[in-house]
Amino acid sequence: MASRRVAALAELWDGEMRGCQVEGRRILLVKLEGTIHAYDDRCPHLGMPLSAGTLDGGVITCGAHCFEFDARTGAGVNPRNLRLCRHAVTVADDEVWVELEAEGTT
Repeated sequence: MASRRVAALAELWDGEMRGCQVEGRRILLVKLEGTIHAYDDRCPHLGMPLSAGTLDGGVITCGAHCFEFDARTGAGVNPRNLRLCRHAVTVADDEVWVELEAEGTT
């Protein structure tokens, strides 16, 4: 798997999340306490874009049905049995790179 550039580091503010497109795939970037996390930009419940939801205190809330996920790990908060598809993130030369996992893997 090759890493893909998804954003300039300066474009992401701490405590912010935003969606982007990488090779036709929606990716959610979340920056918390200087660390960037990347997930598929889709709620595992019904596939709604998580970027249309909210980020509060390290919890991502889906705007469609209020499912909640830990922004640092992708683990379900409510309900606990769901998990976000996570991608490895690398920052090099002030650029954010994401390694895309196969869809449906974590």
